[in-house]
Amino acid sequence: MPKSQIVEPQKERQSGKLVCPDIPLNQYAGKPEEELETYGPEALVGIYEDMFLIREFENMLQEIKTQGVYQGIEYNHLGPAHLSIGQEAAAVGQSFLLGPDDHVFGSHRSHGEILAKGSSAIRKMEEADLQSMMETFLGGDCLRVVEKESAESVKALARDFLLYGSLAEIFARSTGFNRGLGGSMHAFFPPFGVYPNN
Repeated sequence: MPKSQIVEPQKERQSGKLVCPDIPLNQYAGKPEEELETYGPEALVGIYEDMFLIREFENMLQEIKTQGVYQGIEYNHLGPAHLSIGQEAAAVGQSFLLGPDDHVFGSHRSHGEILAKGSSAIRKMEEADLQSMMETFLGGDCLRVVEKESAESVKALARDFLLYGSLAEIFARSTGFNRGLGGSMHAFFPPFGVYPNN
């Protein structure tokens, strides 16, 4: 709180009334056919894929945190897992309209924001730019892990890079996007315009 700000309790605590304008609720009245015409099937399928990916990522983290296993792979994650289950559409919707150079600033449940903004950036960036970014980010440490598996394209490799780097960060691994120092709540990835919460 700045020292120059004067607060007079008698004035600030006077009885009164806050008056707000009406706030519209549930105003959307579009039809699926109109949205399909506006955005096209490829974009809408991409939006769905991103929401599904985020939900599965978060479900995986929840299972690891609560049961210590995911699809037969055991892992004891001692750190926090600030999940964003149920918030997938908000993250994907904002990211769909943003460009790779636009910025988002996370909340304390930012896994979905990282994955949504990253997925959107991957779709919009040129493959040469993606390859260069993966090779140069943190000396290519994260890329060396994921490139061992054969991806069908640079964009598919970038998606693996995004998932691995995010998960390694949450699990406090040195190959994470912030060398494992940001963890679940403070993970970020500037090359895709994803910045941490404050």
